[in-house]
Amino acid sequence: MNLADYAKTEDKYTLPLYGKRGITLVRGQGAVVWDDTGKEYIDCTAGQGVAIVGHACKQVVEAISEQAGRLITCTGSFHNDQRALLMEKLAELAPAGLNRVFLCNSGTEAIEAAIKFARISTGKKGIICAERGFHGRTFGALSATHKPEYR
Repeated sequence: MNLADYAKTEDKYTLPLYGKRGITLVRGQGAVVWDDTGKEYIDCTAGQGVAIVGHACKQVVEAISEQAGRLITCTGSFHNDQRALLMEKLAELAPAGLNRVFLCNSGTEAIEAAIKFARISTGKKGIICAERGFHGRTFGALSATHKPEYR
């Protein structure tokens, strides 16, 4: 496929949920990304936090490759060595008294869990939201948006 056709192809098949910026990114290294014409940009989004350590980080690529070579996924229905070690480390880093870990698949799922945990622990139903914050597209996460039309 011609690189110029990628934008048209994506627009043909995707839902119009994001305002596109007219750039087709094809590669990244560290905090820099390149478009399909070779133009270089500083990545100020980092994949909404997913690539916070940068693109193509050698240590991250090696860790993902190593783990994918052993076990690509493991549902919470089974115990897992690496998940246990991660949870232990997170509990060590958390403030005193916070010793339970909830791992989730997305920011939206994290927001949903935070709303539920806050309601359970405080007994309150109201939540405070940041103006212009984006919390996801599920019903619970949308209830945390500042835009009344989405609540």
